[in-house]
Amino acid sequence: MTKQRLASGTTLAEMPLALWIIIMLCFSLLILATETIRFGFFWNACREAALHAAQCQTFVVDSAVGKSACNTATSWATLASSSFSGITIVPPVNVYILQTDVYAGTTSKSLSRVPLVNAVDTSRNIYDIQVELNGQIDPLISFGQSWFGSVPGLNAPIPVTVHSQYTAEVPQGLNK
Repeated sequence: MTKQRLASGTTLAEMPLALWIIIMLCFSLLILATETIRFGFFWNACREAALHAAQCQTFVVDSAVGKSACNTATSWATLASSSFSGITIVPPVNVYILQTDVYAGTTSKSLSRVPLVNAVDTSRNIYDIQVELNGQIDPLISFGQSWFGSVPGLNAPIPVTVHSQYTAEVPQGLNK
């Protein structure tokens, strides 16, 4: 005579392992989702800074009309990133002028926060403002240092660098 096993006994034996796997999977996905959303906010801060910097009348020196592109990019990046927790901008906010020759198709990039030396030539070149943000995205829960060291995203912030660029709306002010 053979006895058949009851299904409830097997379920009780496997339940702790199954719950542990489900909890760890959900916790890992929550951490990944949080860091992805924070990266999206960080990228959007860079995009907003570049958008508003491209609308400025001057590049380095503030004018009577408004702030310069460099100062505008810094203030917008700080404002956009401070609205959310877990995002840190590492100064400085780098602002570049990209000069694309329409005929040759080549692009040259200026040094950060350095205006053009010569007057612009809009018949030959297209001028873009590029903003580069360096920063850190903090993990959802920061675990202490453990035997496996520092792991970005788990027990250390994730270092990130993002770029965004827009065409300069007033290229005549890029040498000021």
